[in-house]
Amino acid sequence: MLGLVAALLWLPVAETQAQATLIGKVTDAVSGTPLALATISIEGTAVTTTSSPTGEYRLENAPPGPQVVRAIRIGYAPSRRYLTVPTSGTVTVDFLVARSALNLPGLIVTAEPRGRARGELGTASVIESEAIRNQTAASLQGILELVPGVLVQPPGLDGVQQFSLRSVPISAGGGGSGPNARGPSANQLAAFGTQLILDGVPISNNTNLQTLGPRGELLFASSAGGGVDLRRIPAATIERVEVIRGLPSARFGDLTQGAVLVDTRAGVVDPEVLVRLDARTIEASVVGGRSIAAGTHQTLSGSVDLARTRIDPGARDDIGSRVSAQLAHRYAGNRLTLDTRFDGFQVLEDSPETPLVLGSASRTRDRGLRFSERARLELSGKRRVEFIGAFESVRQRSFAQGFALRPAAPFTDALDEGRHVGKFIGGQYLSRVDVQGDPRHLYSRLEASSPGRVAGFDHQLRAGLELRREWNAGPGLLFDIEFPPQTQFNGVQGYDRPRRFDAIPPIVTSGLYLDDLLTRSLGGDRRLSVQAGIRFDGLHSGRWWGLAFRDQVVQPRLSVEFSAAAGLRFRASAGRVAKVPSLDQLYPAPQYSDVVNVNYFANNPAERLAVLTTKILDKTNPKLGYSRADKLEAGFELDFGAGQLALTAYSDRIRGGVGIDAVPTFLLREHFALADSSVGTGRPPVIVEPAASVDSVPILLDRPANNLTLRSSGLELVAALPEWKAVRTQVAFLGAYSKSRLDTPSLQFVSAFSEFQVTENSPRAPYWIGSAGLGDRMVLTTRLIHHQPAAGLVITGTLQYVLRETRRDIGGADTLSFDGYITRGGGLVPVPKERRGEPQFRDLRVTRGALQTEQRTGPADWLFNLQVSKTLPFDGRLSFYAFNAFDRIGTYGDGVSIPRIYPRRRFGLEVTFPLGVHWGSR
Repeated sequence: MLGLVAALLWLPVAETQAQATLIGKVTDAVSGTPLALATISIEGTAVTTTSSPTGEYRLENAPPGPQVVRAIRIGYAPSRRYLTVPTSGTVTVDFLVARSALNLPGLIVTAEPRGRARGELGTASVIESEAIRNQTAASLQGILELVPGVLVQPPGLDGVQQFSLRSVPISAGGGGSGPNARGPSANQLAAFGTQLILDGVPISNNTNLQTLGPRGELLFASSAGGGVDLRRIPAATIERVEVIRGLPSARFGDLTQGAVLVDTRAGVVDPEVLVRLDARTIEASVVGGRSIAAGTHQTLSGSVDLARTRIDPGARDDIGSRVSAQLAHRYAGNRLTLDTRFDGFQVLEDSPETPLVLGSASRTRDRGLRFSERARLELSGKRRVEFIGAFESVRQRSFAQGFALRPAAPFTDALDEGRHVGKFIGGQYLSRVDVQGDPRHLYSRLEASSPGRVAGFDHQLRAGLELRREWNAGPGLLFDIEFPPQTQFNGVQGYDRPRRFDAIPPIVTSGLYLDDLLTRSLGGDRRLSVQAGIRFDGLHSGRWWGLAFRDQVVQPRLSVEFSAAAGLRFRASAGRVAKVPSLDQLYPAPQYSDVVNVNYFANNPAERLAVLTTKILDKTNPKLGYSRADKLEAGFELDFGAGQLALTAYSDRIRGGVGIDAVPTFLLREHFALADSSVGTGRPPVIVEPAASVDSVPILLDRPANNLTLRSSGLELVAALPEWKAVRTQVAFLGAYSKSRLDTPSLQFVSAFSEFQVTENSPRAPYWIGSAGLGDRMVLTTRLIHHQPAAGLVITGTLQYVLRETRRDIGGADTLSFDGYITRGGGLVPVPKERRGEPQFRDLRVTRGALQTEQRTGPADWLFNLQVSKTLPFDGRLSFYAFNAFDRIGTYGDGVSIPRIYPRRRFGLEVTFPLGVHWGSR
C-alpha cells in the first residue's frame, strides 16, 4: 500500500482546464463599512484568499460546479454563499458579515437542503455553525435533530444518547435461550453501524463491555451494543456537523449505516461563555482561541464544558452530569499544517437508593482522554499527503445493586469443570455487581491525494491505508459468586461467574482504499460528477497486524451526480459497506452449566448434601465476521429562487448482523444412590459410586452469529421555502418515511423450555425457526423562522408530527406453527407441516410466546417547540425556549399505555456573552 501511495504522489499531473475567478467585496452588515483581512474560501478545497483594506478580494482557480463560498473574519459570524461556478470567466460574489449570526440576512437555522459533506457525493445533511448556535442542544444529540426522521428531545443529559440512521426501533420477535438473548433491536444495530468521527478520528464503541450478560437481572445505563454515547460531546464546542445519510466514499469504513463527521471549534475564536438553565439542566461552557508566536501561523484554542441534569425530579434523585475539555494547537505553514488535540471527558449517571425501593441503586461513570495528531503536507502540483494518528483511553466504572430472592437450591462456585460438592443457599440477599472496563483505541491513517485530468474529467484521486487496534484492559465483571446478579436457576443453568476483560484478545483491523472524484462540464449549466472507489477491510486473527485474516470484505462504491440545469441536480449511489463485530461478540463470556446430581435437603443443615457437575461452554464462534450492508439511493435537488427542495429514496440491506444463535446440545446428569442417609447422624450422606443411572439434559448454547438481516427503505424530504419578505418569515420542512424489517433465522423455544430441561419424563419440546419484526414510521418536522436582522432577533417555532407509527411481528404463533421438536439428547427432529395435526404430536401443539403478530398502531402524536433568540449588547445573545409547550401524551389505539415519545414540557434560558475583544487574526 505504501508503494501505491508513493506512486500516486509521483503521478504526472495533467494540465487542467481554465478555471473561473471570483471577485467581490466583504462589508459589515450593520454599518456598511468594508472589512479587511476577511478570509474567503471555497469549502472542501484549499482555494483561499483574504480581503484588502477596501474589503475587496480576488479568488482564482475556483473549481467549476456547485460550490459553497465562505467569508469569515475574527469577531464576525461566518457568511456563506451558494453558486454554480462556471468553467471559466469572472463571477462577482459579495458578502455581508455581522458580529452575530442573528444580524445576518438569510440566516440558516436548519440543515442545508442542498448540503454536501466535503469531498462526498452521497446524500448528506450539513449543519453549519449558524444553525448550531440557534439550536437548543446540550450535546451532539440535539444538533442531529436537524436530520430527517430524528425525534426532537429536550436539551439535557437524560439517559444514554445514541444516534441511528434510517431505521425503525423494532426487534426480531424472539430467539436465544435467555430472557434478553434475542440480539439487538433494529435501532441498536443501526446505531452500532453508524460511524462517529470527531475531528477526523473515529470514536469507537467496539470494546465497550459494560453489560451484565443476557441473564443479568440488575440494570444500569450503558451504551454497550449500540452507538457511542453522544453526551460526551457538548454542542457548544461544535463548529460543523456533516451527516452522510447515504453512501459514504471509500475513505470511510467500519459502518453499515452512515457517518457523522464532527468538527469542533479551533483556531482563533473570540472567547465566549454560554450558560443554560432550565428546571432540570444547568450548563456552562467557555470557548476561546488566539494566535500565538508572532510571525508564525500558530493558534491555541480550548474549551471547557460543565453540565448537570436532574433526570427524574420529584420522583428520584437521579443525576446525569458531564465534564468536557479540549485543548487544540494548530500550526499552518506554507506547505505543512499540524493539528494537535487533547480531548478529555467524564459522563456520570447516578441512580441512588430511594426509600421507595430500598437497596436498588446504580451508577455509571465514563471518563476518557484522547490525543490526536493530524499532519497535512502540500506538495507540488496540488498533491497532498495527510497522516492522522490517535490514541484514546477510556475508563468505565459501573455498578448496580438490588435485593434478590431465591428459593433454597444447590449451589457451587466452582471455576473449573467437573463434579463438585456444593452447598445450599437461598433467601433474600443484596447483590452488587461492578463492571470495570478500560477500552483502548489506537488509530492511524495515511492518505495521499493527487489532482489531474483524464478523458475530459477533472479528478481528485485518493489512496489510503488505515490501521486500528482496539482492546479492553479493565479488571472486568466483578461480584461475589455466591450473590450473583441473577436468581434464575433450574438445576441445569449455572450462575454467572466473574470475568476479567484484560485477558480478552484485541480487535485488530486494517483497511485499504482507492477513491476518485471526477467532474466534467457538459456545456452550459450541465455537469456530471462521478465518485468511484473500492475498499478492502480485514479482521486480523492475531493480536497485531499480520498476514492472516479471520475475515475480509471488499466494498465497491459508486455515486453519480448530474446537474441538468441551473439549480437542478440528480444523484444516485450504490455500493457496499461493512462493520466489524464488537469485542463482546467476538469473545463472549463462557456459559456455565451446573447440573445437579444430588439434592439432599435435610432439616439439619449439617446433614444436607449437594453434588453438582460444572460444565464450561465456549460460546465463541470462529466463523463470526463482518456485517455487510448493500446500500442504494437516488434523489434530486432543486433550487427555485430563494427556496430549495431535496428528495431522496433509499433501500438498505444489512446481511450478517450479529445476533444470537441458540445451538442445541446436551449434558450428562448422574444419579447416585446414597449411603448413611439416616436422620440424626449429624453428617451428610455418602454417594455410592458408580452412578446408579445417567440421563441426558438438553441445553442451548447462546452463541453470537451473523444471523440478522435488516432491510430498511424509505423517503426523505428536506425543503426550505422562499422567505416571505413582507413579514421576514421562512418555512422549512424535514420529512421522513422509514420502513424496517429485522429477520432472524435462529431456533426459538417457548418460555417453558427451562422446565423441559429438568423434567426427565418429558421426552421432547417444540421449536420454531425464525421470526421477523416489521415496523414503519412517518415523521414531519416543520420549522417556521421569523427573522429581524436589524434587531438581531430570531423566533423559531418547531412542530414535529409523528404521522404514522406501527409495529408487528411476523412468524407462526398458532398451535400448528411449530417446525419440529428437540429431544433430550439435544437433537432436532423436523415435523412436516402436513403432519403437525396428527395425534402423536398433540404435546407439541402449544402457542408460541414472545410474538405479537397483531399490528400495533400508535395515534398521531406531535409536539411544539418555541425558541426566541435576541442579540445583547457587546455581541452577546439571549435565547428563551419552551420544549413541548402543549405536553401531549400518546397511547396506542387499543388504549394500552406506551412510553411517551416526548418528555414533559420544559422551559429554559440560554445566554452567550463574550469575555473580551478580538484576540488575533486568522
